[in-house]
Amino acid sequence: MKKLLSMMMVGVLSLGIFAGCSQATEETIDTAQAEPVQIENLDVKVAAPSGAPTLSMIKMFKENPDFGDNVTVSYESVKSADAMASKVISGEVDIAVVPTNLAAALYNKGNDYKIVASSVWGILYIVGNEEITTLEDLKGKEIQTIGRGLTPDIVLRYVLSKNGINPDTDLTLTYMGEATEVASSFISGKASFAVIPEPALSNVMLKKPDTKVLFDLQEEWSKSSGTSSSYPQASLIISADLIENNPEFVDSFIKEYEAGTKWLVGNKELAGQYSEELETGLSKAAVVNGLERSNIEFKSVKDAKPALEEYLKVLFEYQPETVGGKLPDAGLYFEK
Repeated sequence: MKKLLSMMMVGVLSLGIFAGCSQATEETIDTAQAEPVQIENLDVKVAAPSGAPTLSMIKMFKENPDFGDNVTVSYESVKSADAMASKVISGEVDIAVVPTNLAAALYNKGNDYKIVASSVWGILYIVGNEEITTLEDLKGKEIQTIGRGLTPDIVLRYVLSKNGINPDTDLTLTYMGEATEVASSFISGKASFAVIPEPALSNVMLKKPDTKVLFDLQEEWSKSSGTSSSYPQASLIISADLIENNPEFVDSFIKEYEAGTKWLVGNKELAGQYSEELETGLSKAAVVNGLERSNIEFKSVKDAKPALEEYLKVLFEYQPETVGGKLPDAGLYFEK
């Protein structure tokens, strides 16, 4: 089971759900810190994979907000997809930001975590060396991409199919092992079209400034699904035990996390500085240039639930094992 779930992680985590925006500003917004709660000897472990999940928590990682004299919270940015999967599967962490489909698969396999919010709303982009204006123009082309049978592949196939394009016959999808491989191939000119996620895309655009971002797959998903939302690629999960036994702490943590995601909007430069100081693997330039395309936005599970259910339904229809073999029931969601 660990091997299966770890493989499911790779397609999403290797995307590195990441950072950036083209012009940086440093503004201070009022994100009143939650009142510390008095709890006895609580030790909480928090983890997030490198990329946008870590970036969504970067303020908390660096500033380590106070949750009370007897509460210790440790934070870890996990660079390996397999390591991140193992930490969650083993119950080593109490709180994590993980690919949403992994949260569903864990729940379906009996691991007691609940989704409390979604915070990363997709990081996939189709780029090219030539200008095209419609998805129809991709017919007959070769597109290099990643994650065969995993979530990046499913998102791409879903969008293409909804636009009348058969991904198996109308064009050629060439799969590579990792986002960095696709990025290198595109930079070298071996690929004319590619699906590249953040933060790899920010690095590509720094090295190849004439890169054309042709299609935002998050926007295309919204159009294709007939909804006003992108897909909730990564979500905040908390162990049911922590929720049940320490509800005051959980409420305070969620408020801090939401405030930290909002803080990013006006503090790209400082977020990039934090990322470098913490050695998360994201350079300051990658954070500044890629933050906007990382689509980090906090939505409580109540607000995100329709998008969560639609996303998991699509994944299940394409590849049931990406969500653990069945659609999860309402117990996956933490709703107060």
